[in-house]
Amino acid sequence: MLTIKPEIDFIETDVLIIGGGSAGCMAAIAAHDEAPNLKITILEKAHTRRSGTLATGMDALNVVAVPGLSTPEDYVKGVDLDHTHGVIDEDLHYVLAEKSFAMLKKLEEWGVGFEKDDAGQYVGTPVFYGDCPGDKFTIPMAGLDLKLILSREVLKRKIKILNHTITTSLLYDSEAVYGACGFNIRTGKFIACSAKAVILASGGCGRFGMPSSGYMYGTFDFPGNAGDGYSMAYRAGARMRNFEYVQHFAETKRLNVPLGKEYDTDFDTKMVNERGEEVNVHEGSDEDNIQALLSGQTMYEKFSHLPEEAIKQIEEVWFASERKHPIISFFRERKMDIRKDPVEVGFEEIALCSGHGSTGIKVDTDTSTTVKGLYACGDVACVPNQYLTGAFVYGEIAGQSAVQYAKDGNTKKIDQAAIQKQAEIVFKPTERADGIKPNDVERKLRTIITEYLTPPRSAEKLKTALQWIKRFSKEDVECMKVEDWHELSKAVEVRFILDCAEMTARSSLKRNETRWGVSDYRSDFPERDDANWLKFVDLEMDHNSGEMVVSTSPVTRRENQVVK
Repeated sequence: MLTIKPEIDFIETDVLIIGGGSAGCMAAIAAHDEAPNLKITILEKAHTRRSGTLATGMDALNVVAVPGLSTPEDYVKGVDLDHTHGVIDEDLHYVLAEKSFAMLKKLEEWGVGFEKDDAGQYVGTPVFYGDCPGDKFTIPMAGLDLKLILSREVLKRKIKILNHTITTSLLYDSEAVYGACGFNIRTGKFIACSAKAVILASGGCGRFGMPSSGYMYGTFDFPGNAGDGYSMAYRAGARMRNFEYVQHFAETKRLNVPLGKEYDTDFDTKMVNERGEEVNVHEGSDEDNIQALLSGQTMYEKFSHLPEEAIKQIEEVWFASERKHPIISFFRERKMDIRKDPVEVGFEEIALCSGHGSTGIKVDTDTSTTVKGLYACGDVACVPNQYLTGAFVYGEIAGQSAVQYAKDGNTKKIDQAAIQKQAEIVFKPTERADGIKPNDVERKLRTIITEYLTPPRSAEKLKTALQWIKRFSKEDVECMKVEDWHELSKAVEVRFILDCAEMTARSSLKRNETRWGVSDYRSDFPERDDANWLKFVDLEMDHNSGEMVVSTSPVTRRENQVVK
């Protein structure tokens, strides 16, 4: 049992960035380049060299409107047809695509290589599953060391970084967000940082549902992201959006990554059931995906019919991709050879993310949230299907926007007595002689999430989920006991996950239709209903009552044309 009284460091900065992943690093770089004289600080729970979803690299920049190859207008149409299905803020997607090529050129200047043909033109491949004209947005790249390159650029600018520091809450009042609190997971030192502007770049919630392997960190998305930014922004009063949409992919069972056709639609693999009958999964058809989800049958991906040349190409993509190490180990340990062995697939654990999904903090094209002084970018911000390009483009915009806000602002004085009380609350699990381990609470919570929040959902299942969430809030999380600072960080993350679970349950209960197939399927409302539900589902905290308030807002087309 730890009985040390929290030691508190009070620091000041101009722009505070929470999260040192791809979006956070780009935001820091942009903020420094926009105003070199301002103080920029990054709080990162891991280490900026290998943090975030980009931790071990990437093999493509998914959305680039290369002049002569594709256009921003093509991207807006494609993302709506393939992904958002009418519930869209077109301005966000247009800006992303409009600025994407300049971002590619910047990365190229930093040493990132992109694939070109013999004539020196960029090679573009489709990003969407549906039939989207002009879809040549994905540009392959040699990006295994991309995170190291970003980290180098941050260090070159002498930006202050506090690694191994988990952020526990934002500092805010009735006027604005003005900083954040956290602690070092190695030393236990508590930090209170006042800032003129705050950027949330802390990623989505990869640790949400439980994978079939039962391994708590075997997620498709980055397991270090536990919904930190979602929870903190919500509690600071920011508007949240699309939490009824869960990232729900057909993945390799117990490996939790896409292979074959889920990885690249050009691979002519086949999906078969346990009887060897061909089934359709993840080929851009919501109807096929729903039927596969509801059938309950075991599904396999079959490669044995492919020529050796195609199999070698597939293996090269798998083993040279950003997920090469777990894939190699998975196949080697099981002595599997896709030339003869089918690979079991299924709809694995759900996650919350806007990079490959739709969930996030509501932002404008300058990345401002509904709370003054707070900006958001990357997977934590609601820019559906933005991929890595969105993290970079909006990371850059966030850095520039926050700097402009900070130039006109003043640093607020922190109430040290209030911070001391907040630190004591955070450190409470260290003082308990008996209690529940955070990992045990998290496993139980995520099992409930998988059982009641994974599609197909119904009103009854969602109400049951809310009953469980209430019980967790009042009982389990208040009984957690930790032995060290690392365990304390897991206790904090459990609370983040719990907030995300409630936001998902309440948003899902609000939308009485099925719009995004397996990502929001309602068995009691199985059809899409444009007449009543062509709109966003939003939620906010009512600070007077402490309750979660769910509402709807209209869809907007470009140039602020509202669709009613």
